[in-house]
Amino acid sequence: MTRRRAFTLIELLVVIAIIAVLVGLLLPAVQKVREAAARMKCANHLKQLGLAAHNYHDANQSLPPGVRQLTFAAAPKTRGVTLFVYLGPYLEQGNLTGNWDFADPLKNTAGGQAAKTAAVVPVLLCPADVIPANPVDTGTNGWYALGSYGGNGGSRCYDPKVATNDGMFFVTGPGGEPVPNAAPVRFGDVTDGLSNTALFGERSHLDPNHTAAVAAVLPPSGQNPGGVQVLNPLGVIGLWANSTGRQAAGDVLLSAAAPLNYRVPSNPPTSFNAFVPIHDTRINAFGSQHPGGANFALGDGSVRFVRDSVPQPTLRLLCARNDGQVLPEF
Repeated sequence: MTRRRAFTLIELLVVIAIIAVLVGLLLPAVQKVREAAARMKCANHLKQLGLAAHNYHDANQSLPPGVRQLTFAAAPKTRGVTLFVYLGPYLEQGNLTGNWDFADPLKNTAGGQAAKTAAVVPVLLCPADVIPANPVDTGTNGWYALGSYGGNGGSRCYDPKVATNDGMFFVTGPGGEPVPNAAPVRFGDVTDGLSNTALFGERSHLDPNHTAAVAAVLPPSGQNPGGVQVLNPLGVIGLWANSTGRQAAGDVLLSAAAPLNYRVPSNPPTSFNAFVPIHDTRINAFGSQHPGGANFALGDGSVRFVRDSVPQPTLRLLCARNDGQVLPEF
């Protein structure tokens, strides 16, 4: 009878070592494939947003407002409708936004977690974005879902009081800032050319330094008797249908006031007044979790991946619609 030869211990260890090497080589490749797939899906979402904006413009002879801000006698005294609500019918969200209350936006928060404002809209989410919870309970103002994209707010969009209104979207309406009743942008106003001007870009919700700082930095006690956190973490910023508050532009607009993929530095100031400008810069920032940059939809409907290395002055030229400057290669 012929005896079967078994593996020796050394042979078995060699096989295990070879398998470990192969797995080590395979995992980075799998990760790269996943990252590429997420980036491609994100680009497709931005392509849909660009087409929706063009279709809206065709129907209304202008782009939608960034936020149409209304004023009321009772609190909350500022209520508004965001650009993503206006684009809803052009993003196959007519069932959600078709019966939207534009006269009193606060009414759209009725229903708690089942409210219209709490509906998670897949086309507004980048698969690479890190959002801890969606939708979120904002307290007295209701439940809201978040999105990963923002309209181009130009050189600066937040705080709205100091917005430049030189991008593609900004705050309009009787409660608009920095000026009330500004007219929405028409494509004819984009004298720098649609192919040279951003229309939408990505927002990154991941910034541990920002999260830690907003929890620790409080206004002076005389300005905040309750001693509660007053600066929102990124996990509750980016509400696609924010219906209340004069700062709703910070949820749906982004700008070139910050470098691409700007993050709050380590050990930021602990003084409230010193930290607020850093917080505001972070709210303005385009960014993503894609390695090396972020996706942008341009005014002509094309989508481009912009590298982190883009100089901030070039980003400003990309975001301004009518500065008359030549956009360099980037």
